[in-house]
Amino acid sequence: MNRSIIFTMYLFSQLRSLSILQIFAKHKKVIIFTLYGQYIYLFGLTIYAAYLTYHQIDRAVVYEWGKASGDIALIYFCLSILPGIARRFGIRTQITQILMLFRRQIGISVFLFGFFHYSAIRLFPILFAGVPLNLHPPLFEVFGFLSLYPMTLLFLTSNDVSVRTMKTWWRRVHSLVYILTWTIFLHVVLQSGGVMAWVIGAFAFLEAGSLVYPRLRKK
Repeated sequence: MNRSIIFTMYLFSQLRSLSILQIFAKHKKVIIFTLYGQYIYLFGLTIYAAYLTYHQIDRAVVYEWGKASGDIALIYFCLSILPGIARRFGIRTQITQILMLFRRQIGISVFLFGFFHYSAIRLFPILFAGVPLNLHPPLFEVFGFLSLYPMTLLFLTSNDVSVRTMKTWWRRVHSLVYILTWTIFLHVVLQSGGVMAWVIGAFAFLEAGSLVYPRLRKK
């Protein structure tokens, strides 16, 4: 029998003996390395988007990239808060355990895609294309700023050094995510609504409910 077929059958038998969680845990370093590759790609795309904006090339394309990046950031954000919501409701699944394995990397992805969203749509046009700074931005942009800038603090403290040095303050700082859930929701719903507004809205209410639920159980 062909060696490749034998190897495939062996690999399949090994995978069958493992749970999904065990498979992800076994390949954790590979998956994290892949996510790091995503960061590098996004960094390169950011530089390229700045170049295109500066030279007034394909600005509509850059704008669409920014919109898509915002949607990806929202998906990552929902994935990042899902384990906490499930834990407070007393729900334990393999999916939430898998997300916990990569929660830090998922959180970093939220900021990076969110920053590209902001850069492609607002920052680069102002810096490189002569678009004037709006001192009276629409309300959805205000909530966008209120989401991105506090998220910068979460991004900068998403490392082991910050956890060790900040101690209890690290948890307090990262509790900002409870507020960010609502500022992000308002940013999306006031801008265009749509499916993503319903998704982030559902997660916002689930987040709020998960914070209240343990207190109600104690009563």
